[in-house]
Amino acid sequence: RAHRISPALKSALEAGLLSRAQSGIFQHEPPAAQFFDYGIFRRKADELRSAFPDGRSHGVPALSEGGVLHTFAVKANPFASTLGEAKRLGLGAECASIVEVWQALRQGIPASDVIYDSPAKTLAEIKHALSLGIYVNLDNLSELEKARTALGYMNDDQKKKARIGLRINPQMGGGSIAATSTATKTSKFGFAVEGSDIVKLYKDNDFLNAIHVHTGSQGCPLDLSAQGIAAVLEIAETVNKELGSNQIQHFDIGGGVPADYDHDGDLRTGRNYTFSEYRAEIDKACGTALWSQGFKIYTEMGRSLCSKMGWTASRVEAVKVSGGRHIAICHVGADLFVRTAYQPENWPHRVSVFTPEGEPKDVSSDSELVVQDVAGPLCFSGDMLATARRLPLIEEDDIIVVHDTGAYTYSMHSRYNSRLAPAVYAYWSDSGRAGRGRLATGSSDTIFDFVKVKSAETPGDVLKFWEAPDDDGRSANYQKSTDFPNILR
Repeated sequence: RAHRISPALKSALEAGLLSRAQSGIFQHEPPAAQFFDYGIFRRKADELRSAFPDGRSHGVPALSEGGVLHTFAVKANPFASTLGEAKRLGLGAECASIVEVWQALRQGIPASDVIYDSPAKTLAEIKHALSLGIYVNLDNLSELEKARTALGYMNDDQKKKARIGLRINPQMGGGSIAATSTATKTSKFGFAVEGSDIVKLYKDNDFLNAIHVHTGSQGCPLDLSAQGIAAVLEIAETVNKELGSNQIQHFDIGGGVPADYDHDGDLRTGRNYTFSEYRAEIDKACGTALWSQGFKIYTEMGRSLCSKMGWTASRVEAVKVSGGRHIAICHVGADLFVRTAYQPENWPHRVSVFTPEGEPKDVSSDSELVVQDVAGPLCFSGDMLATARRLPLIEEDDIIVVHDTGAYTYSMHSRYNSRLAPAVYAYWSDSGRAGRGRLATGSSDTIFDFVKVKSAETPGDVLKFWEAPDDDGRSANYQKSTDFPNILR
């Protein structure tokens, strides 16, 4: 994969997008950056739509009689540029907070294509979301009562259009990663099937017209997620049969397709799970019942859509040998890769080594590989991107590229040590470029046009985060000083 990224990296270097340390000169931008290849995002969305047709492709009807809406899990990559691309690809938005809802709406995603999920919704947030026509999944009895109260403020037309569901925990068990398994016996999410009379809740609350299940994501096998859907489908069928009506009209099957961080699954060379395989598991567990009963089907894919599109590059600031181990220190670490630092066994990322000019560092045989650590810049020993990894010998000013960083990296950014967050850029490796203007063009054999997704943080941005504002909102603790020329811009 290093050779596939190299042309884009060289274009970025030629365009000055990855700053190089200059002796004695303070630089605002850290010598690191994150890159998104929206061409891969587009291909993954096409693969999802192929496996679960939504009626948007010419001549291909929707899989379900009631229709299909694919939503993108905003928490995976909340950048405005990414959500704008999701909208252009015909995706809706699954939101885990009211701010994520606003971010989706700001990028032009219609309220009718937005799902609001969270285990901690306030009455005001539920009322606001329902008033906009957003689909709301309720997590607990407190939220159910809040939804009932919120409906009391709405007119008949708003009530008629409201889509309100219960998130059901089928308690199927967990996968290999406990933190991303959401259908265990004691999961904090949803209404547990044991100890809850879910059918009665629907009978007593006729405004409930939707149902939701999400068994887990990374580390959860596809058959486990499919079995969770089948269990909740049985509940939906029971509700509609006992009530003698189609009260449940909307069925949100969640996300749950893991990404493979060990291989290039998007190139079909790895063992990455595919959406087609997931569809096959669902059909095995549910037969045709899920698609043939008139439900509108919703999906909430995140990591499986965007992890492969991202890569993060950093200059190597220093190298050392300690206890016989070669260690390279770069400018990204646990600030962007929180899970990798704290649970490397569950969240490993591949890393590649490039020369300062962006050429892959190749070796003629495995015997030339050196056991090395790739360390981040933060002040704790666990800040490691890779430990005891066999790599080409890393030298100062080389470039480290971390692969598969399009999901749950920047969105989990840590403020620890007040490091500056790097800039983010996007490009299209296919012909579907839809950028909002050319930022820079490389002169390599392969040319990429980059769009700035986010500027690098300045010291002033970080200092402002830690401010204690006075009555008029300005900092009471810090005044601009000529001791820091141009630093606070």
